[in-house]
Amino acid sequence: MYLFNRGILLIGLIVFVQGELFAQNYLILQKGANQKSRIIYEVGDEIIYLQKGNDYYIKDIIREIDKEYIALSENVLSLKQIEALDIRYKDERNQTLANLTYLPFAGGGLLLLAGGINSLADDGNLQYSSGVLATAAALIGTGFIMKSIRYKKFKVGGKRKIMVIRKTELE
Repeated sequence: MYLFNRGILLIGLIVFVQGELFAQNYLILQKGANQKSRIIYEVGDEIIYLQKGNDYYIKDIIREIDKEYIALSENVLSLKQIEALDIRYKDERNQTLANLTYLPFAGGGLLLLAGGINSLADDGNLQYSSGVLATAAALIGTGFIMKSIRYKKFKVGGKRKIMVIRKTELE
């Protein structure tokens, strides 16, 4: 029984130490307490950031995330040095907006196609009514407007903060 208890204790200690050794830190971008809009970076992800004092964004790959710094392939960066991040390709909400952008474009194109086919079938020549052209133009214009409202930058400050969280804290 004594050997059995020591074995369980040893296995428990190994699992605990292994979990701490292999726990990964994540870089979290969050506005206020809203966890739904979190953007999560991990080791190996590409990051595009604006460093304080620079006028240009730098693209790099994350090699290590620590509570005080981020080790990148070309730079070591303190969290306090980050002024803004380009999140065009990282934010999942942009993927939804990109998919929704195609709907008005497709609707406008389909309306033009159907109007053209109807005019060819009726009159034998291609002509559009003003209502078809106005509706198609409105749909295509809506697509362009929706394309421009995607989330582009995450500026640090105020309610917007950058945090480093361990994997166990994230779940």
